[in-house]
Amino acid sequence: MKVLFICMFPVEANNSAMMRNLALVNGLLSNKCEVDFVTITASENVQAVNKNEKLDGFNIIKLKGNDLYNTVTSVKNGGKSVFKSLAISILRKVYHKVTIYDHTLKIAQQIDINRLNQKEYDLVISSSDPKTSHIAAINLMNQGLKYKKWIQYWGDPMAMDITNRSIYPNLYLRSIERKLLKDADQIIYVSPCTYEAQKQTFPELAEKMSFVPIPYREQRIYPETKNAKFLIGYFGAYMKISRNLEPLYTTCDHLRQNIDLIIMGESDCEFAEKENITVYPRGNISEYEAKADLLVCVLNKVGTQIPGKIYHYAATNKPILIILDGENKETIRTYLEPYNRYIFCENNKEDIERIIKEIIEHPVQYNPCKAFDSRMIAERILEL
Repeated sequence: MKVLFICMFPVEANNSAMMRNLALVNGLLSNKCEVDFVTITASENVQAVNKNEKLDGFNIIKLKGNDLYNTVTSVKNGGKSVFKSLAISILRKVYHKVTIYDHTLKIAQQIDINRLNQKEYDLVISSSDPKTSHIAAINLMNQGLKYKKWIQYWGDPMAMDITNRSIYPNLYLRSIERKLLKDADQIIYVSPCTYEAQKQTFPELAEKMSFVPIPYREQRIYPETKNAKFLIGYFGAYMKISRNLEPLYTTCDHLRQNIDLIIMGESDCEFAEKENITVYPRGNISEYEAKADLLVCVLNKVGTQIPGKIYHYAATNKPILIILDGENKETIRTYLEPYNRYIFCENNKEDIERIIKEIIEHPVQYNPCKAFDSRMIAERILEL
């Protein structure tokens, strides 16, 4: 089967969305598919990229990035004055408020079918984020791209996206979202809560919609750690609008005699480092994941999405603590409990302290969760 996979973000990007994409591509390859992956050129000035990412077995087609955006928003221009940095920050905030899509919209609008190796595929998969991936697919189809099935693969929905900073009302965003969705043959959501909510929002499209969990790319079996103290790792974004890490931070500070904590990820929070707490910006987590005795996920405060790391961590033999939060926490707990792979607690100091002590005192040996294996997940998608 010949598959065209479209994502308007660099394939080397170091984020959860691209981890999901590459895991799915790995599963497609395991199912003997031939994959062309349309992506954009990475700008190291703007995006955090993983230079050591192993990308083989599929054909990568790189589109030119948005030079103007990359230049204006460069974070590595050491010559910028304080005034210029402030001006750029303000411009970025204004830009995201008055636009529905991100800076890749122009790239998606100008995509040229002649960049493809062929003009006919068995399956087209457009993956968001960013949402412009679906626009790129539409424009290729308008230029004569032939295909048997088009699957839209959604991370965050559009109108219900908790990170959306647009000034446009939800009613208008839903109308744009409906227009994007209507021509797809299948629409996949990676959260059961999002899937149920979207069926209610767009009942006329519900029959096209499916829920399929996020796959992990490959199993990661780590040897026993040799840490002097029990090491807890939180790896991933924790913006104020979406996740509350304060109880975890406070608890680990309180347990400083027995606990070390590493926090790594993009954030607008300001957690001070302590003698037992290290805080890093976004980066390559591989080394730190291997050293950790416990991997932690914190659910979103609002919204229907499930953090992708819940699935990615399931590829390891490490214990995984899910700190419950938000209005959908019980639904998510009910969904995940049957896998017998996760430990749960509430997002408050007392419950976090209780469960950490329990995990230390009564260690359990875990194995990767086969249900999220990329080959099996891709097989489910191919059968839709």
